[in-house]
Amino acid sequence: MDLIVKIIFTIIFVLNLTACDDADLDYLSGYTHGEFIYLSYPESEKIELIMVKKGDLVKKDQSLIKMDSFITENSLRIAEKNFQAERALLVNMQSGERTEALNVVQSQLDRATSAADMAKSQLVRYQHLYNSRIISAAEWESMQDDYAQKKAQVDELTYLLAEKKLPARIAQIENQASRVDSAMLQRDKALWSYQQSTIVAPQDARVYDIIYHPGERPMAGKPIVTLLPPENVKVRFYIPEKMLGFFQVGQQISVRCDGCAPISATINYISPQAEYTPPVIYSTRRREKLIFMAEAVVALEQANNIKIGQPISVEITDGQ
Repeated sequence: MDLIVKIIFTIIFVLNLTACDDADLDYLSGYTHGEFIYLSYPESEKIELIMVKKGDLVKKDQSLIKMDSFITENSLRIAEKNFQAERALLVNMQSGERTEALNVVQSQLDRATSAADMAKSQLVRYQHLYNSRIISAAEWESMQDDYAQKKAQVDELTYLLAEKKLPARIAQIENQASRVDSAMLQRDKALWSYQQSTIVAPQDARVYDIIYHPGERPMAGKPIVTLLPPENVKVRFYIPEKMLGFFQVGQQISVRCDGCAPISATINYISPQAEYTPPVIYSTRRREKLIFMAEAVVALEQANNIKIGQPISVEITDGQ
């Protein structure tokens, strides 16, 4: 559409130049132009709600569109559960066995210690009997072996209790910490995807068009709503080759349109080449038909009064 409008105005301008080659024009022709922002969704999902209407002025970060969020919400819940499970396992590995498990080992150690103390007392008593030749050497050796076994069992349970109080090995803890980090990243990604189901305005703008409506399911990446920020409202006009030296980027210009007051604009671009070129051999007469497209940004306070595609004229004053 923009290309067709530009071609039409360019043809009209060229015809005007052809009809009056030697006339000094007091204005340059052009049209209003908008650089739109197209809002879309990265997945093919159903539109649940459109919160704005055509022509509404919206603020930055204002909610505009609500997409169906069942899939993204469910994925977020799964990712959150997985993250919580991995983190709980890491805490368990860092803190050692649970209190109940430690209590079981402690009870076994107490019982073994009591048995070892009893065996030690009997060993002392049997030593007197052995020294008095009341018991045989075999009975004495049997009593020594019994005490040694019970003492070894006490040592074994003491080491086991100490081991269970320790956290897991460093390598295991580091591996689990990596799993927790990975689960957290998955959770954050799922949260981001869920948040994207509500499409917001990236900046202050006017709702120019609503392409799809609630209940429809546009293809992934297809624009749903079109925005036009006031700073993206511009005018395009055409400068004859002989007047090119009177215009420069940053220059203030006065723009007029049918039924509107003068509009202030600032030139931000002048095309480096002609829009339409005559035959290869340039004569002085043909060179006058060269035109160059220029673009100017409309003052913000006047941008909302501009209609896109509207014909305009740029006044040529003595200061230009």
